[in-house]
Amino acid sequence: MGSISLEAFDENLRGRISQWILPSETCSLPNGFYDQLISGSAPFQTHILLLSKQDSKAWHLAFPWEMTFIPESQTDWSLFLSILQHLKSPVIVVISPKLQVPQAFWQKAMMSAKAPTFICLKDISSDAQLAVLPHAIFLPRLDMITDTQFTKAAAGFAPAVQVLLQTLDLRSIYRELRGSGASLCLSMIDQRLGTQSSVQLVGSMPTYNATWFYPESNGALRLHLSDLRSILRTVTERLGE
Repeated sequence: MGSISLEAFDENLRGRISQWILPSETCSLPNGFYDQLISGSAPFQTHILLLSKQDSKAWHLAFPWEMTFIPESQTDWSLFLSILQHLKSPVIVVISPKLQVPQAFWQKAMMSAKAPTFICLKDISSDAQLAVLPHAIFLPRLDMITDTQFTKAAAGFAPAVQVLLQTLDLRSIYRELRGSGASLCLSMIDQRLGTQSSVQLVGSMPTYNATWFYPESNGALRLHLSDLRSILRTVTERLGE
């Protein structure tokens, strides 16, 4: 039986693709978004929201976006790629749940030396798949979903992710993480596996690892794991003097 990491997810999501599972069809920025991406690092210079006309509740994604784009044709996607090359970096792009992103876009967008940071939102009940495998997948705060929703969340994931989930006792993990205020993260970039930055298409079989994270709303109130290690190291050194 597989298990989750004893250490919290603490990898850098900049320049990578992460998928955030939403507890409902309400299109809002997920808990943990600010903590994992916005705080504790150099600020993003450009914030972009990609929308689909089918996302009727996307107005919940309130944020001071520099650009909101609704691509509908291949020409639109090509235009957006051209625009990305001329924007102030680092760039963060948030993609609404019902927007289907072409595979060709992912391959070209992530080839840049300064690849944008992509955040793909997904409804927990949706079985839609990305055309690429995200570097990390974050499940919602567990007190917002039932244990049945949690165990069924794998239905819309790629086979590489489902292989990992089938080795886990999800109901036990749900009880333990919910009780501690944490949630589940599935990642191919955590520190035990080494970092993979290349885009991998659905159908390939990279190794995903199960770890946990705190899906807090206000990242400014949370010390990052690296900060805690530094504090503990300083305390230990002073006690040894």
